[in-house]
Amino acid sequence: MTSSKTHIYLNLLSVAFFWGTSWAISKIGLRDLSPVHLAVLRFMVASAIFLFMVKTFHKDYIIEKEDRKWLWILGFLGVTLYFFIQYFGLNMTTTVNASILIATSPIFTVLLASMIFHQEKISPLDILGTIIAFLGIFFVFTAGRGMSISRSTILGDLLLLSNSLIWALFTVLGKNLVDKYDPFVVMAYINIYAAITVLPIVFTPSFISSVKSASYTTWAAIIYLAVFCSVYSYYMWYKGIKIIGASKTAVFNYINPMIAVIIGILLLKEEWNIYTLIGGILVFIGVYMVTSSKS
Repeated sequence: MTSSKTHIYLNLLSVAFFWGTSWAISKIGLRDLSPVHLAVLRFMVASAIFLFMVKTFHKDYIIEKEDRKWLWILGFLGVTLYFFIQYFGLNMTTTVNASILIATSPIFTVLLASMIFHQEKISPLDILGTIIAFLGIFFVFTAGRGMSISRSTILGDLLLLSNSLIWALFTVLGKNLVDKYDPFVVMAYINIYAAITVLPIVFTPSFISSVKSASYTTWAAIIYLAVFCSVYSYYMWYKGIKIIGASKTAVFNYINPMIAVIIGILLLKEEWNIYTLIGGILVFIGVYMVTSSKS
């Protein structure tokens, strides 16, 4: 394994850590804010940081006019639409269903990258590793009991399934741009354009009232989400896509919920069982198989 690949794998592990902690941090922010308002504030703070860094370190960087259209599309897909659908979907289904359905994203990514857009050649080891990691997530969150789909959850389930497809599209469609431009600049403009699309919400009385009433703890949560879960993690995500490809990067999504589970067990004293242990082992075996594949 080359040093550059080792470095990007370590970076993607840190991304998995930050995204894994984002669930707990978001709960802190949701004490004062609605899900939509929390998401918008996260976008705005992240885009302000991106804008400052682009204007400071990449002020003469040129992106072609045709490619700016794709930056708008990716900003809408991977930031605005992704988070809004996720927040609404989470409120309409169970935590178990949500965790399983969100975990289908790497599977969609493998299919899109190999069969639809023909960006990568996928080996049998990639496919097997992806399936094993998914089974690991399935065991962790269902505790061997399976999913519970009913009339009351079906709409939320469909929203979250579409959400996984949206993230897969965001991952695969960005490949051409990060091959052509600096991944940081690409991600900066994606977030800036996404923030512009939610500006109408910013000027509503309810949003302004929420901002005024937010506590220091809530603002700390917003800054954590913006700096570590958006600016750093989104950049490293597209850098991973540039260096190791969409499919190998996507499989790190399986580690995010495992981080959340580990934090819940260690810090929140949440319950765990043999399925949690087996599932966790399967996740890391699956991720290892994909990242060590020679495809």
